Amino acid sequence: MNETFQILSFLILPILSFIILIFFGKRIKEHSSTVGLSLIGLMLLNAFLLISNAQPYDKSSGSYDKWSLYNSFEWFSTGNLSVYLGYYVDNITAIMLLVVALIGFLVHLYSTEYMKDDPRYSRYFAFLGIFIFSMNGIVLADSLIMMYIFWELVGLSSFLLIGFWFEKKNPPMAANKAFLTNRVGDIGMFIGIMILYFHVGSFNIKEIISGVSDMNSGLLTLAGLLVFMGAVGKSAQFPLHIWLPNAMEGPTPVSALIHAATMVAAGVYMTFRIFPFLTPDALSVIAVIGAITALMAAITAITRNDIKAVLAYSTISQLGYMIMAIGVGAPVYAFFHLVTHAMFKACLFLCSGSVIHAMHHSLHHLDDHHTDPQDMNNMGGLKNKMPITHAAMLISTLAIAGVPFFSGFLSKDGILAAVLSYYYKYNDWTIILPIAGFGAAMITAFYMFRLIFKTFYGKPMKKEIYDHIHESPLPMTIPLILLSVLSLAFSFTANLNPLKSWGWFKALIYKYGKYHNFLNMEYVNKGIKNAHYDAMYLSLFVAFIGIALSVLIYYLKKIDVEKVARLFNLVGLYNLSKNKFYIDKIYNIILYKPFFSQTKFASFVDWDIYDQKIIDAWGWITLKISKYAGISDYSILDQKIIDGSSHLTQYVSSKLRKTQSGIIQNYLLGVLAVLVVIIVVINQI
Repeated sequence: MNETFQILSFLILPILSFIILIFFGKRIKEHSSTVGLSLIGLMLLNAFLLISNAQPYDKSSGSYDKWSLYNSFEWFSTGNLSVYLGYYVDNITAIMLLVVALIGFLVHLYSTEYMKDDPRYSRYFAFLGIFIFSMNGIVLADSLIMMYIFWELVGLSSFLLIGFWFEKKNPPMAANKAFLTNRVGDIGMFIGIMILYFHVGSFNIKEIISGVSDMNSGLLTLAGLLVFMGAVGKSAQFPLHIWLPNAMEGPTPVSALIHAATMVAAGVYMTFRIFPFLTPDALSVIAVIGAITALMAAITAITRNDIKAVLAYSTISQLGYMIMAIGVGAPVYAFFHLVTHAMFKACLFLCSGSVIHAMHHSLHHLDDHHTDPQDMNNMGGLKNKMPITHAAMLISTLAIAGVPFFSGFLSKDGILAAVLSYYYKYNDWTIILPIAGFGAAMITAFYMFRLIFKTFYGKPMKKEIYDHIHESPLPMTIPLILLSVLSLAFSFTANLNPLKSWGWFKALIYKYGKYHNFLNMEYVNKGIKNAHYDAMYLSLFVAFIGIALSVLIYYLKKIDVEKVARLFNLVGLYNLSKNKFYIDKIYNIILYKPFFSQTKFASFVDWDIYDQKIIDAWGWITLKISKYAGISDYSILDQKIIDGSSHLTQYVSSKLRKTQSGIIQNYLLGVLAVLVVIIVVINQI
């Protein structure tokens, strides 16, 4: 019972925060953050207690003590359909719960200052609560149907947070775009879940993994890809990646929570869980989608000037890495990168929020309501004004760039080794995977240092703004310091060797890369190990090239960026990046415009033809028929026939009444006349 309560507290505490703040937030006002922070703090403490039970893999003996907690109950049953809800906790679950709790707690702390003067302060923290509740539900779910329920709740809560400033023009549009784009992926996911259920007879993930062995491979491939569609939407993979950049319209702390560490990672987490039953064909498709996403988003990020937009496309690119890693058979490194990315990307988003917060205050002081506080072209030279923010952002940038001594190097190195190993094994078309992987690594290093140099180095672009810039307060800088420390490789290895990825963290997740229904994972892991050094040297080289180019162009200014842009535009690359590969415009042409034309035509048919011509015409005919029916009913039937019969009866009776005179002679005369008539008639016969 204590074990069950400990697990359920991950759902109880955040939903309790939501309920208290949504109903009583207006009363407690500025103390709303205290309620949310306290409850999420308890959840964080619980997460630390839970992960202390996790069992590491002993590399020397090749064994581990299996540790897991699970429980379920029947939700409802109808005929042959029985739906069970339950939790399954293992090392991966414990780590994810810790990530969600830690980032959630730091975002709560950060938001106490960032959202300080917002009129809907309590509602903001309530929405954070329901989001964390939904995310924890996904992590704990032991079945695809329970995961799907919380999957939709995450979609709802992200909609509420993205559109939080609904009084502005863009946030509601961004929230709708995120919500509707995710529904496309979720429809596919639900169909895939039902295909698996009708063939296996269970929604439980472990039972599905063990029960698909006799399923038709083509159908299993289809089902796996349909379930993966949910991840394509939630983790912003091509072609459903378009929502995430617009989602930056929400408060910046929300971006750190949703678009770096949790919601977008849910797709990767789900794909990680279903990895054992994905067929090799399905994995190939997944790898290609991840590769396209990683490279395309990285190229797009180069030309963004909005500091949050750069990080948004960076997030899409890094998620592409994780998906590609699962596709090439390296789920351990995908999950490793999920966690390292959660730390350094949350740090990057919160650092950008710190910069934007300072810019807002400066512009408010100047009564300037036109300058964009997120445009890096309005910044420059902030290093001396914001030393903590600068240091934290530099550390997390080095991590995402894949520089040794930082966490990103450890996880990205493993992914690139897996991608290279995949190419060594299959050759041919698979060359696109290492090209995308190493290409995106170089571009990532380039655009991230471009962000650093444009924001913190050089001369201030606008001196009057710069003069009023100051470092963010302690509630905002403490999370930056903690997350920057967690962006160091040492935090994941407890080892001073910058090139060695083995440590306490990898020991907890290593065993999850040893089983697959269709792949020989021993062979796959051996290939990754053999490609390790090739990948490491190549990744270091491309990272160095990317950083060096950024230094030459944006720090030393030895190369004219305009000339570089014109050079790349000779083959259309600059415009391709600037216009986000024209994806939104393509969707506008092939989806939105035809859809709106169709709805316009449907509206015309419905109103002008069906409503005006058919419905209204039938109404006109009915009115005419009822008019003539009224005339025939009143003037003919009622006046002539019904009333006429009574008039005739009255007339005849009035005439017959005269025959009843009471004079006996008249009666005798009448009888005589009748007798005469009868006699005449008889004689005629």
